[in-house]
Amino acid sequence: MDFTAASADEVFRFAVQVEGQWRRRGRRFHHAPEAVAAAHVIDEFTKMAAACSIVTAVELQHRANVRFGRRVDLPGDRVRVDWATAQVYVSPEDLHVAQSRIRLRARARTDWELKQLRVVQTVAYRDQLREDPTLILAQLLLDSPAAVSDQTLAMIPKIAAHVGAHAPGAAWVQTAHLLNEWYGGLAPDAKQFIIDRLCTVAREFGGERVAQRLKDAHRIAADSPAPAGEPAHESSTGPSGSQPPGVAGGQERDSFREDLPSPSP
Repeated sequence: MDFTAASADEVFRFAVQVEGQWRRRGRRFHHAPEAVAAAHVIDEFTKMAAACSIVTAVELQHRANVRFGRRVDLPGDRVRVDWATAQVYVSPEDLHVAQSRIRLRARARTDWELKQLRVVQTVAYRDQLREDPTLILAQLLLDSPAAVSDQTLAMIPKIAAHVGAHAPGAAWVQTAHLLNEWYGGLAPDAKQFIIDRLCTVAREFGGERVAQRLKDAHRIAADSPAPAGEPAHESSTGPSGSQPPGVAGGQERDSFREDLPSPSP
């Protein structure tokens, strides 16, 4: 008996040759017992083939013969299948096409995994650049130091600004760049005044650590005592704009004055 069965690969089918032995059972026989036995074998083999790739014909043949080697009674039709043996074939053309498709799918899966890995690496590199744009220069110096020029160095801040512009909280990143630009052009005493004012504001809102880090970053010794022989002055007027004690109208006056006797008339 010859027939074909669909494989798990859509367009490919197994070619099958089966031989076996059957017998009638009971007094009331089926009119076509051979057809009953053949239909049973075809149905069982078709179920197994539907779960197998076309390139696994040998494995499918072994599994089918293990099942068909056992005697099976079909009580509804009064037929017994004593045994059956299957030979499974695949055409060389189908086998070649199927193997090519498997290789293409494997290559596509590998390419997709590599792309995903590159995306993960790119995102990690972008996040590092947001924190430290000088990584661009370090990478250039490692990979191709001869390519580093004045033009390259001028481009690094632009790249950092562009990366930062698309970062979460980009408005704050741009604000930091603007403040850094403006701050860099100020005189030293103006810079000290600004840092001292920022420290004061940070302390008022519970940012003691922020104030300390600002002082450390800009090497400001706002809390150190004034040198001997020099009067100590406040470098800021405080958040409310009030002037230091003892100052009115921009002029100094003494908090304590000598109580001199009134001149006698």
